[in-house]
Amino acid sequence: MESTTEPRGLAIQTAAVIGIVIVTGTVFHTWLHQRVHGVYNPTQIGLAFFLVINVLINWWEIALMVCQDQIHAEYEAIKEPYRGREMQRIAEVFARPIPLLQVLSFRQWTTIWSSYSLFDPGYSDRRSFGYNIDVGNGFTTIIPATVFAYGMTFELMPATWLGILGLIMFWQMFYGTAVYFFQFFNNGRHKGHSVKDLLLFVGITNLMWFVFPIWGLCTSVELILDGSYGVFR
Repeated sequence: MESTTEPRGLAIQTAAVIGIVIVTGTVFHTWLHQRVHGVYNPTQIGLAFFLVINVLINWWEIALMVCQDQIHAEYEAIKEPYRGREMQRIAEVFARPIPLLQVLSFRQWTTIWSSYSLFDPGYSDRRSFGYNIDVGNGFTTIIPATVFAYGMTFELMPATWLGILGLIMFWQMFYGTAVYFFQFFNNGRHKGHSVKDLLLFVGITNLMWFVFPIWGLCTSVELILDGSYGVFR
């Protein structure tokens, strides 16, 4: 069950941690690319932004498996008190302080999943599709996403090879998201929630895994057909 004690020592809000990681990671990759190639490339910046977010969520997805018992216990404790007030819970989670020295602890991120479970209880159930597809994504894309992010700048391999890696990775992301959306509505997970809440929390957050993977797929095809890194220059 979620602890109600205030963290001791220096702490930082959950939303601030997320924002710092995304902004810092994106700016870092953009700066590296400009230093190496002397240009600001929209495709490189856009995909770097998405891949930084993906790696952050990969960390949470690994936590989803490692701390599943804690996530389930938290969900059971909050599902009735927050029935009909799901977005209030989300706001509380993003405002929650995390001890600075525990930012990398998997256990500090379980509330993300237990709160998402208010919309999709599958994330507190090891047998569900949502749980398994996200755990799988966490373990299988964290390294390819990192390689692709740096590969856009440092040409770690021939452009064709990076394109093939991108095709595999971005297609997995797109397909997994498409099937997740199907099962979400097919299993009636949307029932009992307002359209506004579904759009704000489920729709917008998952929409990125449609838009950016399609962008990544198109970019990967260009890398393969051109056999060069011109798309990033």
